[in-house]
Amino acid sequence: MKYGFLAGHGRFLFSLLLVSTLVVLPQIAIASAIDRVAYRTPLSPDQRVVQALSRLTFGARLGDVERVRKLGVDAFIAQQLDPESIDDSALTKRLEKLPTLNQSTPTLAEQYNPPKPSPSPTPAQTVATAMTSEPTMTVEAKPSPSPTAPAKPTPTPKNPQMVITELQRAKLLRAVYSERQLNEVVVDFWENHFSIYGNKDATRWMMTAFDRDAIRPFAMGRFRDLLGATAHSPAMLYYLDNHQSSVLREYPATADKPARRSGGINENYARELMELHTLGVDGGYTQKDVQEVARCFTGWSIRKPNEEGLFIYNPNAHDNGEKIVLGIKIPANGGKADGERVLDILAKHPKTAKYIATKLSRRFLGDNPPAIVVDRAAKTFLASDGSITETLRSIITSPTFFSTSSYRTKVKSPFEFVASSLRVTNAETDANRPVFDWIAKMGQPVYGRLTPDGYPDMSSHWLSSNDLLARFNFASALTLNTIKGTTVNTEKLLGKRESRIPTDSARALILGEVSEKSRLAFNKLAAELAKAPPTPAIIPVGATKPLGPDAMAKAIDGQLIALALGTPEFQRK
Repeated sequence: MKYGFLAGHGRFLFSLLLVSTLVVLPQIAIASAIDRVAYRTPLSPDQRVVQALSRLTFGARLGDVERVRKLGVDAFIAQQLDPESIDDSALTKRLEKLPTLNQSTPTLAEQYNPPKPSPSPTPAQTVATAMTSEPTMTVEAKPSPSPTAPAKPTPTPKNPQMVITELQRAKLLRAVYSERQLNEVVVDFWENHFSIYGNKDATRWMMTAFDRDAIRPFAMGRFRDLLGATAHSPAMLYYLDNHQSSVLREYPATADKPARRSGGINENYARELMELHTLGVDGGYTQKDVQEVARCFTGWSIRKPNEEGLFIYNPNAHDNGEKIVLGIKIPANGGKADGERVLDILAKHPKTAKYIATKLSRRFLGDNPPAIVVDRAAKTFLASDGSITETLRSIITSPTFFSTSSYRTKVKSPFEFVASSLRVTNAETDANRPVFDWIAKMGQPVYGRLTPDGYPDMSSHWLSSNDLLARFNFASALTLNTIKGTTVNTEKLLGKRESRIPTDSARALILGEVSEKSRLAFNKLAAELAKAPPTPAIIPVGATKPLGPDAMAKAIDGQLIALALGTPEFQRK
């Protein structure tokens, strides 16, 4: 719903949009230019609190500054680095409304993609499906019916999009309501690092296990364990086509059949494993290394992707020849262990340590983190056997983390902006489709990145005028309570109208300093909105009845909060 009386104030919203663009861009550029000096300038005690909340959570809630100030920043960091010590039972109750989260992949495939009759297999397909039952991850397997059991009727298929939708809802509910905020930030980091497009055919029902079994248990553990879990993930093997990769076999002509070939090596996973997951694009590997790694992962496949979707190793598809990866010989006849050996090599490689340290530093410090911090984090990574927690600790306890070079220099991604808006306004949301439509409008559909490189973690990527305008529109819809399934109590946020000071209200919502430009823009619009007639002269767009005084007051309050969410300060973290 859009209110007619707000249309006349569009110029003020546009002017604030211009302020956001003019303020955010130069400050980021300036911070980048003076990093060498600014990382030595410490923050004030209150700024330290805001910095910890801005970077280690999806946004502070009202009251969090006082809570962390009382607890102490160091104690807050230690608490967040130990997520298992934090009670998150309130979130668990919310997630109970999403039943697909705890279902196995075979169950999801059966319910959301019932098996269909298939034609008789070709000889090549017969070879490709002669698999052993050797899953390496504990995943519930669907039992096979006995030969005499009657055939089950094919169930009516449910909407396959429901599985991804519930996973998206869970992601946002966790970001908004979890007390284990740093853990959720890190999970978000890794799911973007090991990015999978969630709507590629069978990945729809494999993504739940990817999030639940491959990412979450290892997000703050050892990198080698996390890397191994993603390598075994059917969602990853399907997305990057490794489930189809097998040694090329040639069959000579016989009396009744011509000469033929079957199989073939697919290099997609091998390439992304080194370029995106471990060494980085400048990691020193060659095309020959890509080919050798691809040979090592032949036979890493999926049992019946459209029916069961479980990892399985197929020895008949594996290339058992000798391989050389990054100068290290992998002897012949290693079988499935060839792939494990590659993961060992990559997880311990200094280039991997540097690449992971750089990406984590970019996420938690700024777009151009100082080399001194990256180097220290990389050394910690290697010395701690790839401990993600210890690598994180070295970054977020560094002097740079609490310096002016890092303070509010990162622009929130659309997902972060929506989550932080919901948190700071104490919104009650079911995190359903309408909210995700807004995130998609801002350019970041959840689990919707088509390419495996993940969404960019650079502020400049999220600073187009269209992106910022979409943020203003979301803020307005949020605070006017026009997003189905999401509500905000504006009166509770702003307090009594007669005692309200606009700039104080804005400062409380954005949790920090308000620039002079933002203060003037906010106060100007607040004064104009205060002049709006509190009588039934105003009619909402599409309605036949005018607004009453109470509805008018709530609409004005909503626009004041939307304006606070649209300030340049709130766009940054």
